[in-house]
Amino acid sequence: MSSDDRRSSRGGRIGAAFVATVLGVGVGLLAAPQAGSDTRRALRRRLIAARMGLGSGIDDLEERSRPIRRAVRARAEELRRRGRERYEQALEDLDEDMEDLDEEEEEGSRGIGTLVTLGAGIAAIAYLLTSERAAPTRERVREAAATVRDEAEARWERFRERRGNGHRFAERGTRIDPAGSPPPPSA
Repeated sequence: MSSDDRRSSRGGRIGAAFVATVLGVGVGLLAAPQAGSDTRRALRRRLIAARMGLGSGIDDLEERSRPIRRAVRARAEELRRRGRERYEQALEDLDEDMEDLDEEEEEGSRGIGTLVTLGAGIAAIAYLLTSERAAPTRERVREAAATVRDEAEARWERFRERRGNGHRFAERGTRIDPAGSPPPPSA
């Protein structure tokens, strides 16, 4: 039975009970053996008595349920305390496990990291040297290397020219003036 069927069935029962109540009150009023004012007075007295009886019944029910409510609260507090302890223990265990994993990772990753880095470098060099897609990059690397080589050669030539113009270095690494003056005395 679906929830819609249950709702409509329940609604039908409630509606039928309401109609039966209205009909019962109507028939009761029509067939009443006394006048309306007497009936109303009697109904008022019965309602007051029922209210008093209901009030004392509620008080009695509340008195009887008080120990049960205390027990339920105590049990709920106990369960809350246990749950909090288990939660905190689980967090501590998780922290310890994470620390162990970090230590294992540090120990194992040093060698593996080096190997991975080395392998990646070799793969990049192989790709750069063999791939057609890397041809423009290879050309830029060759040009950069040629520029560095040319600059180094130019600096070497300038160095040799300065050295050839009379700048000589003594054996101890002190510079001798080309005019032939002796180096300053060392302390």
